[in-house]
Amino acid sequence: MCLLLSDFTEEKSDQQRISGRKIYIINRLQYITQYVNNHYQEELNLTVIANQCNISKEYLARFFKKEMELTVETYINNVRAEHAYHELKHSKNNLTQIAINNGFSSIRMMNRAFNKLYGESASKIKKQIH
Repeated sequence: MCLLLSDFTEEKSDQQRISGRKIYIINRLQYITQYVNNHYQEELNLTVIANQCNISKEYLARFFKKEMELTVETYINNVRAEHAYHELKHSKNNLTQIAINNGFSSIRMMNRAFNKLYGESASKIKKQIH
């Protein structure tokens, strides 16, 4: 076994190690973000996503914050707000229905997400559109 390892293996260069690490990070981030984008209407939190990824919620929180420079909760709310904004522009549903359709627990939570992402509440944006 020692002969096989010494005579028939190559040491990976630093570039190959870095590239492999980057691919791993990108793949994990894609999986997480895709999961959120596909399930934003459902109850989502660190525990649910961590279980889906087979990692601890603490690791998920640190990993996501480090790589994306925002929290998982902020990302979830941004995705929900983007979908809610689209629905706000293209439907006649009231704010309560739009909030529920897009995974928010209340209009208040949706307004907070809108304020952070768009600088205005959903109520104010709805008045401007209609």
